[in-house]
Amino acid sequence: MDFARLLLVLGSFVVVVAGMRVASPILIPFLLAIFVAVVVTPPFFMLRKKGVPSVLALGIMVLVLVLAAFFGVGLVTRSVGEFLENSQHYESKLEGYKQSLATFLQQRGMDAPEQAVRDALNPEVAMQFVSGLLGALTGVLSNTFLILLIVVFILLEAAMLPGKVRGMPGMTEESLKRMEEILGKIRKYMAVKSLLSVMTGVLVATMLALLGVEFAMLLGLLAMVLNYVPNIGSFIAAVPGVLMALVQFGPGRAGVVVAFYLLINVGVGNVLEPRVMGRSMGLSPLVILVSLVFWGWVLGPVGMLLSVPLTMTVRIAMEGSPGTRGLATLMGTGEEPT
Repeated sequence: MDFARLLLVLGSFVVVVAGMRVASPILIPFLLAIFVAVVVTPPFFMLRKKGVPSVLALGIMVLVLVLAAFFGVGLVTRSVGEFLENSQHYESKLEGYKQSLATFLQQRGMDAPEQAVRDALNPEVAMQFVSGLLGALTGVLSNTFLILLIVVFILLEAAMLPGKVRGMPGMTEESLKRMEEILGKIRKYMAVKSLLSVMTGVLVATMLALLGVEFAMLLGLLAMVLNYVPNIGSFIAAVPGVLMALVQFGPGRAGVVVAFYLLINVGVGNVLEPRVMGRSMGLSPLVILVSLVFWGWVLGPVGMLLSVPLTMTVRIAMEGSPGTRGLATLMGTGEEPT
């Protein structure tokens, strides 16, 4: 690739990325709808294979999605409002723990500077962080009706799409095979990740409810959503749960919550997920981290949720072109994905 062509490619890339960032309010609902559609398409086709009429199968899937959306939006709206009403109380409790810690350090001869303690344990920053997480979750659910509408039309088109694609000019069997490979890998990742995310959310909600922590259902839903964010999502989701246990019951119960979060995250993310998913992602850890930052910058929190499937799509598409196959190899793990 000569220098002029390289500049043209880089310039086109910058223009496309800038356009995606500007158009993110429009792109985000469509990307979320595609994300949901990829997850629910296999059950939809399974119902059709079992002899369920297309209209009835579509109705069943829409009913499930509407009930899930109704539960999620209702839970988030009610719980976030209640949390914001009590945020000043939670902040004052954290302030009290900060003062107790400073006193404890002074009594042990560790005279930490007051400003350093204030900066390290700032209750206002902690509450702003939790409020930001809940606000991001609210933002994800804010376009529920539009997302559901798009999903319905995607499902309506799903049965006719293969025939339409085959009829496109210049479409070869190799191209069709490549498209099916892309969809198959993304569908597998989405299905497994969704199942494990639901499991994580249920475990977190159950654990917090048994320990008496407030907003257990909301925190479980937050853990489920953030489990889609690779590497750091589950640990970010643990922060609100630990803080709630701290302001309600003190450091002892908060330590138990930390232990349970670690057990759930390690068990599901580090033990169960690799066994079930194998190497189906085919992405190196560095590429996953870079994609998390990149898509998060372009599309915000939703970009972080969809960073892996979006990057998988780009990589598999690049493998199909001789000019970009080398870059696709660099993005991989060096092992043949399963």
